[in-house]
Amino acid sequence: MSPSLRKRWRVLVAAFRCYRTLGYWPNIEQPKTFNEKIQYRKFFQSNPLFSVCSDKIAVRDYVASKIGEEHLIPLLDTLDSPDKLKFDQYGVNYAVKCTHDSGGVFFVTDDNPNKRTIIKKLKKRLSVDNGLSRDEHWYSDIKPRIIVERLLAAEDGGLPVDYKFHVFSSLEGARVVLQIDYDRFNGHHRSFYSERGELLPYGQRRQNKKVAFDRPKKFDQMVSIAKTLAEDFDYARVDLYYAEDKVYFGELTFAHSSGFEKFIPSHYDLVWGEYWNIKR
Repeated sequence: MSPSLRKRWRVLVAAFRCYRTLGYWPNIEQPKTFNEKIQYRKFFQSNPLFSVCSDKIAVRDYVASKIGEEHLIPLLDTLDSPDKLKFDQYGVNYAVKCTHDSGGVFFVTDDNPNKRTIIKKLKKRLSVDNGLSRDEHWYSDIKPRIIVERLLAAEDGGLPVDYKFHVFSSLEGARVVLQIDYDRFNGHHRSFYSERGELLPYGQRRQNKKVAFDRPKKFDQMVSIAKTLAEDFDYARVDLYYAEDKVYFGELTFAHSSGFEKFIPSHYDLVWGEYWNIKR
């Protein structure tokens, strides 16, 4: 199969999956909804910064140049093989992740981790080309490696809140929608807020229990940082943490849920699409 035919086939597969998960046939080449525009990006947008900023090592230089290295989570190690992990040297609170994928994080919070399981799972993740498996071509350009970072802690000793800022380029300037996921491991639910912290009346796959926004001390700085890190893109999701009285960078994401996230009510899929002034 030629590359052009293979691409058309992948577009058709993505369209069918949209129909099954979102309930409508998408117009990927002339997109209007948010999920259609994610699909358009996956197949028709090209930006070398997508790969740079999705690489968990390379993105550190990008972030440092934009907002300063003080917002980077302290780096403990980088490796090309999980067999080289130095578990005895990292302490008891750290995170191990692959540089070329999204979501594959292993949290270590004691001095006796299951090393064999972590190594086995990392090897499996390193063998997967996420650019092919997710149709997010920029991941294919990233060299699979491993990164070890210090684990941040909230005031209560647990993991800090993951603030996901969806930043859209529009004709009126940057628009920000904040997503916060709650109780990930027990009754997972999700709420959305404006950049002023106002609760928004919709959900996205997960139930919206309409949790009032607990405004962190440096929230205005977080919004400013999110806009700065997203300014080179017509849309990006910027994940940030507030811990130890500092704002830390988490990751940049360019295809939120790979374009298969159902809105509740469904018309907010079009609303988010209207926020996004997509570049062709």
